[in-house]
Amino acid sequence: MELVSALMREMRLKDALAPFLDNYEFILIDCPPSLGILSVIGLVASTHVLVPIQTQFKAFQGTDLLLNTVARLRAKANRNLAIAGFVPTMYDGRTAQESRTLKAIQEQLEPLATVYEPIKRSIAFADASEKRLPLAKSSPKHPAVAVLKRIALSLEKL
Repeated sequence: MELVSALMREMRLKDALAPFLDNYEFILIDCPPSLGILSVIGLVASTHVLVPIQTQFKAFQGTDLLLNTVARLRAKANRNLAIAGFVPTMYDGRTAQESRTLKAIQEQLEPLATVYEPIKRSIAFADASEKRLPLAKSSPKHPAVAVLKRIALSLEKL
């Protein structure tokens, strides 16, 4: 709530992280799924944005708003912000609608950045969350763990 009226609020997280940048190879900032002030502050402080997209039509349509926000931030607040990639999530290949949406994600977003292989819908994510464990600890042989590892290896090359 204090950020709403704070001067230079968009720079607060970036300034807070600056003293620690030399100590870490990566700092991950998990932003809420909306484009409120917390997400904008996170984007201003970031070098890259990795975009998860549910493979439902409306979620894909909402990506335009994020891309427009990234473009506006690149113009002034964070000229170096890059898109690290797009991760299709909660994919259920049994439905024609989700298969069409995945294809549209791949075709329309690949020119902007890598579209990673989809993460399939699974109750294992909720189970891991309930156990308060990462999926790799809760269910190390789950197929999504291998997909997530491939994504992480790709991101290390940025």
